[in-house]
Amino acid sequence: MGRGPADKPLVSVIVPVYNGEKYLKEMIGSVLLQTLGDFEVLCINDGSTDGSGEIIQNMMRRDKRVRYFEQEHADAGTARNRGLERAQGKYVVFWDADDKFDKWALERMCRKMEKTRADICVCGVCEFTDAGKVYEADGYLRTDMLPEKDPFNKFDVRERLFWFGSNVLWNKMFRRQFIVREKLRFQSIPQANDTAFVMLAMYLAALITCVDKKLVYYRTGNADSLTGRASENAFCPYQSFLYTFERLSRYPQFASFKNSFQSKALRGIFRGMNNQTSFEAYTELYEFLKKEGFAALELDKCRREDMEETWIYEDLERMKTLSAGDFLLYKTNERRLDRDQLKYTLRRVRKKLALLLAMNERLKQIKRLAGRR
Repeated sequence: MGRGPADKPLVSVIVPVYNGEKYLKEMIGSVLLQTLGDFEVLCINDGSTDGSGEIIQNMMRRDKRVRYFEQEHADAGTARNRGLERAQGKYVVFWDADDKFDKWALERMCRKMEKTRADICVCGVCEFTDAGKVYEADGYLRTDMLPEKDPFNKFDVRERLFWFGSNVLWNKMFRRQFIVREKLRFQSIPQANDTAFVMLAMYLAALITCVDKKLVYYRTGNADSLTGRASENAFCPYQSFLYTFERLSRYPQFASFKNSFQSKALRGIFRGMNNQTSFEAYTELYEFLKKEGFAALELDKCRREDMEETWIYEDLERMKTLSAGDFLLYKTNERRLDRDQLKYTLRRVRKKLALLLAMNERLKQIKRLAGRR
C-alpha cells in the first residue's frame, strides 16, 4: 500500500483532545507504533486547561506525522469537524485520547478497505480498565448478524443495519471521499455527537466491510470521560437520535429500515438513562420521554416483534405506567437477580469443573501405576 496522490498520507487519524494529559502520551504512542506507517495524526486541542497541548507539541517535534491544532473549548464534535477539514488521507479514523489500539489496527482495516473498495470498515473491540483487566466485548461488532457476502450494504442487512454494530466511532475506518460526497458532519453537542455521523454513514454507504479482530482497546471507568459526566448532558443522547431520525426520514427508502433505527434508538436512550449519576437528571429525562420524547421519535408506536431484543419493548411498556422511582427500583432489582443467577451458574460450573479435574487427575494416577507394572 503506497502513499496517496501528491504524497498525501494513506490514513488520517483524528483525535479530539480535552484535558486528556493523563492518558494522551500512551494513546498517541500506540498510534505511532502502528505497523502501517503511512498516516498523519491530527490532534485537535479543544481548549484544554491541563498539559495536553504541551504533550502533543512535544510529540509533534519528535514525529512529523503528528499535527497540532487549537480551538476554544466547544465539544468533540466541533473538534472532529475541524480535523476533517484538514485531513489529507484517503481513509479516516476517529480515535479518542484515552484509548489504545492494536499495532495492526490501521494496516488490517486499510488492507480490507483497499481490497473491498468499501466506504466503511468495522472491527472488534476489547474493553480494559486502569487496573490492567482486559475484557472481550462482542456488542461493538455482532458477527452473527452479518450477511455471508463481503462487502455488503444496507439492503443485505435490512432489519439488522443498526444492530450489528455500535454507534461508536473509534472501531470504524471511513473513506474520506465518501464523507465529503455525503457531506457528513458531527453534531455540535457535548455528548453523543457521533450518533448521527455513524448512523447516516451506515445508511448511505455503498459498501461496508468488517475485520473480525479486536483491534481497539476502549478504556472503561474513566470518570473524566463524557460517559462519566452523563448527568451534565442528560438529554444529549435523545437529541442525537431525534436529529438522526429527522435526517434519515428525508430518504424515501428509510421506511424499510425504520424498525432497525427505532430499536437502536431505544437501546441507546435506555443506556443513556442507565448512565445517569443524578436522580434529579434521571427523573427529568424520564418524565420528558414519557410525555413527548418517545412520541417525537414515533417510539410510542413500536411493536414487540420489531425490537432487537424483547426487554427493549417490555421496558418501554413499563415506562408508560411506572414513575421514575418505581422504574429505577425495578431495574435495580432486575440487575440484582441477574447477578444472583450469574453467581449460581458460576458455582455450578466450578463444581463440574472441579469434578472433571479430579477425574482427570485420577486417570493420570492410574496410568502412572499401570506404567510401573
